[in-house]
Amino acid sequence: MNDLDLVERFRADLPAADPTTLARARARMFRDPAPRRRGRWAWRLAPAAALAAAVALVVVASRPDAPAPAPSTGAAPAPGATPAKDTGPAPATDPAHVLRLAAAEARTEPVRTARADQFVYIESVVAWAGATGDGKYLPPIEKNRSIWLSVDGTRDGLLRESAVHPADAGNHLILGNEALPVQGKPIPAYLRNLPTTAAGMHAYLYAPDNTKRTKDTVAWTRVGDTLREQYVPPASVAALFEAAATIPGTSVVNQADLAGRKGIAVSRVDAGVRHDIIFDASTYRFLGERDVVVGPGNDPFPKGAVIGLTAQKRIAIVDRAGQLP
Repeated sequence: MNDLDLVERFRADLPAADPTTLARARARMFRDPAPRRRGRWAWRLAPAAALAAAVALVVVASRPDAPAPAPSTGAAPAPGATPAKDTGPAPATDPAHVLRLAAAEARTEPVRTARADQFVYIESVVAWAGATGDGKYLPPIEKNRSIWLSVDGTRDGLLRESAVHPADAGNHLILGNEALPVQGKPIPAYLRNLPTTAAGMHAYLYAPDNTKRTKDTVAWTRVGDTLREQYVPPASVAALFEAAATIPGTSVVNQADLAGRKGIAVSRVDAGVRHDIIFDASTYRFLGERDVVVGPGNDPFPKGAVIGLTAQKRIAIVDRAGQLP
């Protein structure tokens, strides 16, 4: 059983899709900048707690993430005491503070200009979690992913994937060279018209949707949906993080390694799954996302399993699909 076969387990009442439709669905999963009606990266149909495993995932060590340390009291050493060794700045422990630092970092980035006829190129490391035919957890594999998406959404895109370790591919689908034809209304990959103020972005994150999720869950989901596989200008990225700092229920996870990079995560739990938005631990530059099972009701995924992750490595503007920066 592969990733979208697992979806069918939860909606057996629907007619089966043909293989071409399934392949295109996987390829286009990250494209839609609109709020996800069916969940974050996965198509979370019914029941609400069931994780349909179309999620992007990098294999990480099985050790638990280290909790954020208690903040320093700032007290001066006693007279005559040996000064403590300087180990650098203490890790941030307040999620709103981490997001504001990420906003400040985003504002330092130059704006990438693009013509309507060009393409947004995104390079990342992802993988797919799944289940075996008898319903057992299928560990994910690392995949290199390169995608070219039309700046204005009117031109066909391209997706290329390869297994980082080909021997581990197993039952996982690898889309080696998949065309992404324009279907229906164009979906621009360069988001020119997003708000650039925290207030405007707050309204964008909290715009109503037609799901039964809480408004705070919808808002937190939209943060990742907005950043994933499309270009967002720095002013809007900064406003996005500033608005995200006002979403309640978040926490900090330190030592949130992502594709070999040391990260710090701002996290929020929904339906027994913790969704991490991860930043570089030193610069607070956005690195990617991760989903971790922290509660029951998400079979066949065991508690503690990292079931979703996408590590963004490079974004560029190029002239044609298939061209490398």
